[in-house]
Amino acid sequence: MTFRPDSPMNRLVLLWPGVPIGACAVGFAVSLLQAAQTQSGTFAALALAMGFGLALSVGLLFHTFFIAWLEVNVTAEGLEVRPVGMAWFKARPRVVPWARIEEARDVVTRQGGHLTIATPAEQLRLERALFREETYAQLCEVLTLQVGRRRGGDASLLAA
Repeated sequence: MTFRPDSPMNRLVLLWPGVPIGACAVGFAVSLLQAAQTQSGTFAALALAMGFGLALSVGLLFHTFFIAWLEVNVTAEGLEVRPVGMAWFKARPRVVPWARIEEARDVVTRQGGHLTIATPAEQLRLERALFREETYAQLCEVLTLQVGRRRGGDASLLAA
């Protein structure tokens, strides 16, 4: 069972990352061409602004796919976690065995909350905003069952 960031806004962002990047790239190229032909400081400043916009757009896209959004796969061995973008490179996910998961807490805040999965070495934090409500509820349910089984039937772990 795989859980990926799948809110409607995330889908929109997935479909349109090329628009700001393409616009900045075209603006950068045209401004550089005009600055080279006219020796104008105005076009040079525009080229600089478009170049910064291009760099920021590519950086945001990189951060979103390779750092911020995590794909969570629930297997018999444990949770497999990897950034969404790493699936494009066929990178193997990092496995967090069920035996290492100490607790899973559903933290509800005014901004929507998050799911924290604690292990002895680290804490995985999955933002609720990245998942549709039913996907998030299924992930919480699976974690509750698996951690509850490991602890001997205590299924009230996510009620913190």
